[in-house]
Amino acid sequence: MRRYLGLDLGTRSLGIAVSDVVGIVHAREEFLFPKHHYRLAIERVLSLLDEERIEDVVLGYPLNMDGSLSEGTLRSERFKDALLKERPLIRVHFQDERLSTVAAAEVMREHGVGRKEREMRIDRAAAALILEDFMAAREREERE
Repeated sequence: MRRYLGLDLGTRSLGIAVSDVVGIVHAREEFLFPKHHYRLAIERVLSLLDEERIEDVVLGYPLNMDGSLSEGTLRSERFKDALLKERPLIRVHFQDERLSTVAAAEVMREHGVGRKEREMRIDRAAAALILEDFMAAREREERE
């Protein structure tokens, strides 16, 4: 099975999740960087792609609730372009991430994760949900 690197890109952090060879998604880490210093995030992603031997990236695409583009969607597009400039042979897929952070916080709250711990783990949990949604959609497409 193809492995994926899932990303939830913010202005100061990058939530990272990976899928394993059987398709299970693991919330991996939150990579913090100074505000708008995306070069550091690009370098971290490139390092993980090499380390994990992954060629597919699933990048959260934060549309507005009405489906229109947001500043976040433009940020994701620029991030994709920068990744492909460095590594033109990888595949970068966008995944609608509306409400992924809200859903991640709710799942953690339901599992008794305290507020402070949720704040520290929210981006990687959102990255895992983004990746799970993408993989579930791919599986549905393949069955049809």
